[in-house]
Amino acid sequence: MRVLLINPPYPVCEGLTMPLGLLYLAARLEEAGHRVEVADLQLCRAPIFRLKEAIRRLDPMVVGITSFSINLSKASRMLRTAKRCSEEIFTLWGGPHASFDDAGILNRHPWVDAVARGEGEETLLELVDALERGDSLERVRGVTWRRPDGSLRRNEDRAFRPDLESLPRPAWHLLELSKYRAFGEGASIITSRGCPHRCLFCVGRRMVGAKGRFRTPKAVVDEMEALCRLGFQHVRVEDDLFTLRRDRALSICREVERRGLSVRWRAYSRVDTVDPELLACMRRAGCERLLFGAESGSPQILRRIGKGITPEQTRRAVAMCKEAGIGVLASFVLGLPGETPDTLRMTLEFAESLGVPYTLNLLTPYMGTAVRDRASKLGIEILSDEWALYGQGKPVAATASVRPWHLSRALASYRRGLEAYAEGLLEDERRGTLTEKGAEELERRRRLAFLRRLIGEDLLERHPPLPLMPETQALERLSRSLAAIMGQAREEIEPYLESLATQGHIKLSKEAGAMRWMWTRS
Repeated sequence: MRVLLINPPYPVCEGLTMPLGLLYLAARLEEAGHRVEVADLQLCRAPIFRLKEAIRRLDPMVVGITSFSINLSKASRMLRTAKRCSEEIFTLWGGPHASFDDAGILNRHPWVDAVARGEGEETLLELVDALERGDSLERVRGVTWRRPDGSLRRNEDRAFRPDLESLPRPAWHLLELSKYRAFGEGASIITSRGCPHRCLFCVGRRMVGAKGRFRTPKAVVDEMEALCRLGFQHVRVEDDLFTLRRDRALSICREVERRGLSVRWRAYSRVDTVDPELLACMRRAGCERLLFGAESGSPQILRRIGKGITPEQTRRAVAMCKEAGIGVLASFVLGLPGETPDTLRMTLEFAESLGVPYTLNLLTPYMGTAVRDRASKLGIEILSDEWALYGQGKPVAATASVRPWHLSRALASYRRGLEAYAEGLLEDERRGTLTEKGAEELERRRRLAFLRRLIGEDLLERHPPLPLMPETQALERLSRSLAAIMGQAREEIEPYLESLATQGHIKLSKEAGAMRWMWTRS
C-alpha cells in the first residue's frame, strides 16, 4: 500500500531537525513491504502546493501527519487538502496533541478518518495492513476512528513496545539529507525511550512511558557510525534523559572511544544524574553540550512541581560541565504553579548568575500534561485554547499573583538582551572590532538565514533550467539569479552556494540539453 507521511511546517523553526518519529514509522512500513514517502515540509512556505505535488506523484491510499499544538491548524488544513484531492484517501493524525484529544480532533475535523495515539510503529502498520485487506479497524489497538456510520470508536490502548532493538533503523533515505548536512545542526538519534520523572508541564512520560527502554550501546554506536558515513559530523541525542542510567551512558561513551569515532553530539540530561567521571567520559566521546531543565531558581517552586532538584544542584552540575569542557544550555519555565513576583525575580537572577546560555519559556498547558488536567488544583488559570499561540512566547496561562503582563515583561527583557547581542555583533563588524568568536557567530547566523530562505522557498527547485555550460559559470548564473530574488548582493550569497557545491550538498543535473541545480538526496 502507498503511504504518504507529512512533517508539517513548524512556525518557530530555525533549522532542520530530523522527523525521527516519522522515519521510524516509515521504516516499519517499508520493512513490511509498503511503499512510503515523507513530505518534509517543516520549513516550507508553500506547504499545500508541495503536498498536492506529492499526492499527484505517489497517489497514496493513506496520508498521515504528526503535529504539535502550535501547528495544529496547519496539520488540519493539510489533511483536508488530502481528502479534497481524493475522497478515497484515508487520513490519519498522530502526535502528542492528537493523542490526548483524539475525540475532539475527530469531532472538529470531519475530514480526518482516524487518530493514532501514542507510540505509533505497530499501530500504523496494523492499520495499513487492515486497510489493505479491506478489514475493519476494530482490532487495531491505539486507534480512535470514524466508523462508516459516522460514529466514533476508541479502541483499547496499545502497550509500549518493550524491545527497541527489533525496530529497523530510521528511513533516512526518504529525506533529502543534503539539506540537513548543509545546516550543520546534526542528525537525530534515540538511544532510549521512557522517562520516570513527573514534570507537570511535560507530556513525555505519557507519550513514551515511565519505564526506561534501552537500546544496546553497540546498536547506538553502530547507528552513530552509519550517520558519520552519511556525512554527518554532529548528532542530536533526542532521548528525554540520556543519563537516566549512568552505567549505560558510560558504556555508550566508551564504545565511541573504543572505535575512535569522530563525532560531536549533544543530549538532554538532569542536573542530579551527572558527575565528574561521567562528564569526563562523555567529553572524550565527543559530547559538546548538555541541556538541563533547571526550570526555576526558587526551591519552593521546584518542590511544588515535584522536579526533585535544587538550584544548588543545578549550579554544581553547570560547574562540573564547565570543568569537563562541555557546554550547557539551561532551560527555565516562567509562570509555574505557585509563581509569585518574588519567585519570578529569583529565577531570572539565578539564570543570569549561572554564566551559561539559557532559555526562558512560558508555562504552556499542552494537552495531556498534568498542569492542564489539574490546572484548578495547581492554581493555574488557562487563558487561551487558541493553539496557534502555544509555544510562541505569548502568555497562555497565569497564576494568582503573576499575571500575563509580568510574564510578557520578563520575556521582553530577555529578548531585548538577545537582540542587543545581535546588534552588538553588527556594530563591532562596522567598527572593525569584531572578535574571531563574534565573526564566527555572525557568519553562522547569516548562513542559516540564507539556508532557511533557499530551502523554505524551494528556490533551487523553482529555478528555471540553464543552458549547458561549465559548472563555474552555472554557479555564477545561479548566484546572480538568487541574489535578485533575495534582495542581496551576489557577493554575499555566492560563497554559500560555492560551499554547498564543494561539499556535495547541491549538484548539477543534465537533461534534454539543459541543466539545473538540485539538492542531492543521499
